[in-house]
Formats: sequence, structure tokens, C-alpha cells
Amino acid sequence: MKKPVIICVDDHPTILDSLKIELKATLGEDYAIETAEGGEDALDLLIELLEDGCEIPLVISDYLMPDIKGDELLRQVHQISPKTIKIMLTGQADVKAVGNAIKYAKLYRYIAKPWQPEDLKLTVKEAINSYLLEKELAEKNAKLQQLNEELEALVEKRTAQLRQEQEKFAKAFQSTPHAITITRFSDGRHIEVNDAFCQMTGYAAEEIIGRTAVELNIWVNLSERQRLFDILASQGFVRNYEFESRTKSGEVRIALLSSEMIEIGGENCLISVSQDITERKRASEELRKSEERWQLVLKANNDAIWDANLVTGEVFRSRRWKEMLGYEESEIGTSEDEWKTRIHPQDLNRVTAAMQQHLDGITSFYAAEYRLRCKDGSYKWIQDRGQAVWDENRKPVRILGSQSDINYRKQAEINLAESEQKYRSLVETSQDVIWACDRTGRINFINQAAKQIYGYEPIEMLGRYFADFLAREAVAASNEWHQRLLNGESIFQAESTIITKDNREVNILTNAIAVKDPEGKIIGTTGTASDITTRKQAEIALKQAKEAADKANRAKSEFLANMSHELRTPLNAILGFTQLLSRDPSLHTEQKEQINIITKSGEHLLNLINSILQMSKIEVGRVSLETNPFDLHHLIETLEDMLQLQAQKKGLQLIFDQDPNLPRYVKTDESKLRQTLLNLLGNAIKFTKEGGVTLRVKAEFANGSLLMENQQESPITNHQLPITNYRLCFEIEDTGPGIAEAEMENLFKPFAQTETGRRSQEGTGLGLPISRQFIQLMHGDITVSSKVGEGTIFKFDIAVDLATASEIQATQETKQVISLEPNQPEYRILVVDDRMESRLFLVKMLTSLGFSVCEAENGLQAVDIWSMWEPHLILMDMRMPVMDGYEATKRIKTHLKGQATVIIALTASAFDEERSVILSAGCDDFVAKPFRQQVILDKMTQYLGVRYVYESQHSSTPSNGEIPSITPVGDTHSSFVLQPESFQLMPPEWVQQLYDAACSIDNEQIFSLLEQIPSESAALKHAIADLVNNFRCDQIIDLIDVFQSQ
Repeated sequence: MKKPVIICVDDHPTILDSLKIELKATLGEDYAIETAEGGEDALDLLIELLEDGCEIPLVISDYLMPDIKGDELLRQVHQISPKTIKIMLTGQADVKAVGNAIKYAKLYRYIAKPWQPEDLKLTVKEAINSYLLEKELAEKNAKLQQLNEELEALVEKRTAQLRQEQEKFAKAFQSTPHAITITRFSDGRHIEVNDAFCQMTGYAAEEIIGRTAVELNIWVNLSERQRLFDILASQGFVRNYEFESRTKSGEVRIALLSSEMIEIGGENCLISVSQDITERKRASEELRKSEERWQLVLKANNDAIWDANLVTGEVFRSRRWKEMLGYEESEIGTSEDEWKTRIHPQDLNRVTAAMQQHLDGITSFYAAEYRLRCKDGSYKWIQDRGQAVWDENRKPVRILGSQSDINYRKQAEINLAESEQKYRSLVETSQDVIWACDRTGRINFINQAAKQIYGYEPIEMLGRYFADFLAREAVAASNEWHQRLLNGESIFQAESTIITKDNREVNILTNAIAVKDPEGKIIGTTGTASDITTRKQAEIALKQAKEAADKANRAKSEFLANMSHELRTPLNAILGFTQLLSRDPSLHTEQKEQINIITKSGEHLLNLINSILQMSKIEVGRVSLETNPFDLHHLIETLEDMLQLQAQKKGLQLIFDQDPNLPRYVKTDESKLRQTLLNLLGNAIKFTKEGGVTLRVKAEFANGSLLMENQQESPITNHQLPITNYRLCFEIEDTGPGIAEAEMENLFKPFAQTETGRRSQEGTGLGLPISRQFIQLMHGDITVSSKVGEGTIFKFDIAVDLATASEIQATQETKQVISLEPNQPEYRILVVDDRMESRLFLVKMLTSLGFSVCEAENGLQAVDIWSMWEPHLILMDMRMPVMDGYEATKRIKTHLKGQATVIIALTASAFDEERSVILSAGCDDFVAKPFRQQVILDKMTQYLGVRYVYESQHSSTPSNGEIPSITPVGDTHSSFVLQPESFQLMPPEWVQQLYDAACSIDNEQIFSLLEQIPSESAALKHAIADLVNNFRCDQIIDLIDVFQSQ
């Protein structure tokens, strides 16, 4: 790109050189500097440079030059290059010359000679900047001019196009068949309407322009107009808005309106297109009604419709056609194959042949019954009917038809045929005679079984009377039941005797019913005859066997009664006298031990006899279920307390796993349940040498689902549900030696023992059989699973009902502990408390019951006494001076022998934190103050296995002079309490005789005297008999002693 050129003109070369140097210094290399030594040369140079395409931004000229003066030169330069900036250098120019240069040459500035370099430099820079600004402005103006010309051309073009479009729009506006209006949005007045709108409304254009649709009464419902304007205001347009319009004549038409906001002349307007759809709506409604009627018809007969175009191959199938086969609307296409490929292979040829015969004109209509495959792969029977349409050349072009679902009917026909065949086969192969008679009793049908039972061929019996084959004595009864059936009885059964063809008597059982015709009239009888000769003979044999069994049972019962009397009577004397002897204070220790041995041996023999008699009673069915309400939780806790010591002595773990949802109060035979659990748990502990024994208990509904506790809805205390049909499930698992498979079958047989039981030389082999019988009485059973060397699991479940707490409270009596039960170790109890009154209470209470008691007033004394006396159990107060209970417990428990000492903490604290500290200090348990006497006694039972004698068991006159009362051991008449005054019911002589018999333990005499008690005093009789049966003649003696002393 060429550099811009600056021309310097002067007739002195030295001035030109100086000027060129200064310009170079000022402008740098961006500009080229050219010089001329006169005006003519300058003009030639200018023209040459311009022709060469150079840009001449500045010309600097001297004023006085020999050929042309500076003002004239610059004028000519301006004519040749008007945009070039002109500067004149002068030292002698007059004002006129400068004025001419400014006027004709557009002189930018003149500089006086000699010039100042800075003045020259500044003037040149300003001149160049001015030139560049002028150049840029000129270029922009040129561009703007060009754009303006282009815009004018475009406007002219668009104006022409718009004029053409307006002409087209005006033509389309008027010629379109759709009604078009243009209205102002602000007031709704019409600005323009086309001819179609005028035709639709009946108004002339001049009647519409300037008026609103409301003024013209076009809108039938003004609310629709308001809704339309609301939509337009919110979104600017509306599409296909259906409304009712009114014509000039008042006719109501239905129109479809589309409207959009446009701007005309700066004002919002609406252009709206309306279409009269009245006829279309009417046609659509008629079509809808017609379709509805057609669908109702289709729905009413539940048929499917199909329409096949034979030219195109397309087939229309109704929704029902597809639903019939289990398909959705979109799952079946329109091809013919959709039908053919679903026809059952066995039916395909027959169906296509029937279709072709109709299309060939052989049959007047198409009809077929066949199977179509459903979506799930099964086949369904359908009935297909169709009618073809032929063109003028008798070529079929279309066929329409319907399908009905006849699967149920066809299946019924198939089932009926199969059933008929099946029953025909049953009749012919039946071992029973199947027959039918008319009203007179003549046989009109009989099957082949007649040959086996009657000895006659069926053909020989047809037409003959049924009575002809009966024994003479059976004829009257047969005629009677035949007549009763004819009179309307529904069914009859009778036994009779027939005479066979070979003259044998055969017993038959006849079942007969009346046969009715379609009108319900009885036309005969039909039935079966079975040979029951063998059964009758078996019944006779069974009757004889039963009589023999009853006789044997009576003999067994008599034997059991005699054995019970013969065995229990001497035992009564043995045990009774030992009880009397044991009261003698003069007996020395060796004699007491001998009496104790006799007592234990007698009791063992009594238990053996009771088990044998119990088993015998079970076998003859004399044991019954005695249901009573009781506290199941208490029963389980009692068993655990009872057996815990026995397990601990053998070093076994005894675990009772009780489901948290186990009902508390239930109804069943508590005694039998307790005995069963004691048997099973006792056996488990007895035969297990190491490991442990676990009892698991849970409850289920009778259907097997687990019991879930409902605390909100239950009206029964302790959150029990008021329903029956519960089952209690028990599981006893041990880690004992296990039971061999070969011994399992003998496990529940009376007197049978396993090898382990025989080696132990304990038991009678009656515990498990009795337990199973008890559980079966409670509607359950015992099952067992075992692995030798691993252990055994016994399981049983029993049916129970739920009880309420009030029922338990009503049946339970509070029993007061009065002493320790005999035959127990001497239990040493240490009472530790710093308060004298607290120690005194415990010492007196425990001493009065028979415990050996020692006391200490602080922990230090307790440790000393423990080390010397070695008590079985310590009742330890925790807060004491000198040494508290925590320290004392720790010191005792650090010794090996201290581990065997039970320490129960006595604490007044109610905080769980302190209780945790108590247990962590080594205490085995704790009791919160104040406590009940029974709590302490129960703890001793729990940890030491202590057993007590209760008030109801007391057999002698208390020391305070109270009169004793005896509740019978048996609970049959438990409401009656035997007291001394009870003997007032009988004469004194009778009472004395009873006393003498009791002292002699003469059971026969006692029972003889009991027979003299009047029936209204049966409770007294039963109470005394219960004491005798339980070997408690000593209690009879005590009661009579008190009675006679009064």
C-alpha cells in the first residue's frame, strides 16, 4: 500500500531541504515527502501523483516564486484536489493575497518566514489530523449515502410488494368462503367485513361497519363473548372457539371462530375468521347417535364385528373382536393373516372352505364354528357369520360379519358329552346295582352289576317288578317306600333282603329318589342297591367283640378298684403312723432318720402306685380334662424356681425363653400341664450331664399365625385379646446323650425305658406315656426329635382359651407361709443392717418360720460372721457405718467359697443407676425397701430352693388358739372348707367312731361311716374322703380333737 504524500513547494532548494527534514522528524515514516522548486513543477507533480493513485493529504507552498505565486498555486491545487490541506509560507504576502488563498484555495493556515520549528510542527500535525477527520467523515457520508440509496430502493420494492399483497389480500378477503371480520379491540366495532360474513349473518356490509356484534345481536350467549375476550387479552389469539351465533332473521347457528390480535395504524385490532359448522355439527350428532345406537346393539349382544375389503386386503375389526381374544386395541393389525394365523390347525381347512363356498355364491351366507387362539395361547370357540357384497360382475369385493363367543356353550357341550360318557362308564362298571322303575314298580333300566348281586342277567330283570326279587318279609316295606317316593318324599334309604337266582339270601342297602319329567310330574323312581352282606356280618361280629370288650373292661375296672384299695390301704397305715410317730418329741435322732427313711420309701412307693393307677385310668378312659383359669406366667416362673437349684447342682444352664406376647391368663387343665412340664424338664435335667436345658414358650392362633399383642382394642386386662382358638407351643431342648432311632417307637409306651433311662436306674417309664395322654386330652400331641450325642427336643402344643385377671383372682386364695416344709437343709441366713428395728423384723420373721438366723450391724461384722458361720444367704443393707454393703459384698465375693453365698441387697433407693452399681458390686439380686415378707421368701425359693408349708396345709392347732381349717387336697369340692364345727352335722357317736378309725388308719371303717352322711351334706363326705385318699388321717384326728375340746 502506497504512503500518503506531502508536497513542499519553494524556489529555494535549501528551504525545501530544511522543510523536508523537519517534516520527516515530525511525521516519521508514515508519510512520503516530495518537493518542487516552482509552481509549474508542483502542479505537474500533483497531477502525476494523483494519476499514480497516491493520496495527497497536504501541500505546503511558498508565496513568492518566479513563475506562479503561492496563492494562485494553491487555488489550482484546490481545483485539482479539493480534499488536500493547503498551508502557505510567506514573509512578504499582503493581506489580499492571504484572503484570496483562503477564499479560493480553502487555505488552512499560513506560516510567516522564517518559521519557528515548533510552530511548523504543530501546524502540520493539526493539518494532517484535520485531513484525516475530513477523510473519515467523507467516507462515512459516502457509505451513508450508499445505504440511503439502497434503503430507498428497498422501500420502493417493498411498497410495490405490499401494494400487490394488499391487492391480493383484498381479493382473498372478499372471495374466501370463510367469514372474516376486522374489529377494534378497544370497543369491538367492525372496521371491515367480507362478503362471506355478510352471507353468514344476513346483514349488508354497511349495516355492520361501525357497529359491534352485541349491537347486531349476533352473540346468543354474551358470557361466551366475554370468555373469548378474556382469552384474547391473556394470550393474544384464540383457535377454533365454538359458539352460537344469531343471524339477522333470528336463526341460531353454530360457528367455529379463530381470532388474533393485530396492529393497524398503531391501534390494536382483531382479525377473526368464522366458519358455519351447523350442518357439520348436526351430521356429527346424528353420526354420534347412530354410532351410539350401533355400539349399544353390539354391547347388548356382546358380538364382535369385522369388515373385510377383498380388493385391498384390509380388514376392520371392532374392539370387541380383539377383547374377545384378550388383546388391546393396538395389538392386532388390519391384515387378513391376523385372523387366519389364529385359527386352530384342525379347523383351518373347514373354515376357509366354508368362506370360499360363500364367496363363490354356493351358499347364501357364511357361517362356521371354530377355535381361535387367544393372546395367552389358549383357544376359544367362536361362532362366525358373514355376508359378502359383489360388484356388477358378480365379483366379491367386500364381506362383513360378526363373531360370538360360544366358548362356554361349546365347553359345556364337550363337558356334557364327556360327563355322559363318564357316567355311562361308571354305571356300567359300578359294583353297585343302578336301576330305574316306572310308577308301577316295573324295572325299565338296570346295569351289569345286577349279575353279580342278583345272579340275573339285566335283560332277565327288565319289565319285571322290583318286589319280585325281594324276600317275602321285605316286600311290604319295599312297596311302602316306593309309594312314599311317588307321594313326594325326596330321598329314601332302606335295608332289605333279596333272593338271588341261585336262591341265596343277600342283604342290600337301597338308596332311591323320585324321577320327574320336565313339568315336574313324578314318573318313576331310580336308585342304587349295594351288597351289604359282608358289612352286616362284620357288624354282628363287632357287636359281639364290643360286648366281650365291655365285659373285659368291667373286669379290669373291678381289678383296678380292688388293687387301689389293697395297695393304698397298707400304705395309708404306713404313712399315717410314721406321721404320728414323727410328732413324738421323745424320739432320738437315729429313730427320726429311720422314720424319715420309712416315709420317703412309702412316698416313693405311693408315687409308683399312683403312676400305675393313673396310666390304667387313662387306658380305660377315666381321666378327664378339668379346665380352670390360671396365671401362665406364674406357672412358668414357679417351675423355673423349682428346677433351678436342681440344674445348678449339676452345673447345667436352665433357660426359660418366654415370648413377650405370651398371654398371661389362660384356661386349660393347669395340673396336667404342670405335671407334663415337670416330667419333660425333670427328665431333661436328669439325663443331661453338661450344657443346659431350655424351655421355649410362645402362643399362636389356631391357624398357625403368631400372636401379636393389641394393647388399644382389647378390653381384657394385661392386654389380652378377647378371642378363643389359641394354641400354646412348648419346646424343651437339652444337650444330653440323645435317643437312638431304634428306641423312638418305644418312647411313649408304658413301662418302656430307653437305654439311658435303664442305666440311670431311675423312674418307671410312665412319665412320658402319661404326659402324652395329658397333652392329647388338651387337643395336642408330643413330638420328639433327637440326635445321639447332641441332645433331644420335645415339642407339644395345646388348645387354650384366654382368661381375665378377675377370673384368676376369684379362683386363687392368698396362702400364708407358716413354716418351712420338712426334709430340707438347715438354711443359715445372715441379716446385715445398721438399724436395730430392721434387723429385728427380719430375724423374728425368719426364725419363726424355721430358718437359722444370725445378725450383724455393719459390713465389717458381716464379713467376720460370714467367714466363721458360712451362711447360705445374706440379706445385706447397702448404706451402713464402719463398712457399707458394697465393700462387704466385694470382700466376700473375692473368696472362692464366697461365690457360693447368695447376697441379696436391701436398698431404699429407687434409682436404676444405684441398682446397677449394686449388681456390679457382686450382689446376686436386690429388694427395694419397704418390702413384703413374701418377696423375701420368694427370693429364698428362687436362689436356695426353699419350700414352705402354707396356711391351707396346716395340720395342727396354731399357737395363737385359732381354729384350724382344712381345704381338701383334691379340688372337686374346693369351695367347701373342712373345719372343726363341720362335724356338728353328725351325731357325737358317729364322730367318735370316725376318730377311732382314723387313729387306727382303718380306711374300710372310715368309708363305711362316710356312707352314713346324708346326701345334703355331700361336701363333708367328699372332704373327709379326700383326706383319706391322700393319707392325711392325722388332719382328721386334729380337727376332731379341736371339735371335742370345744
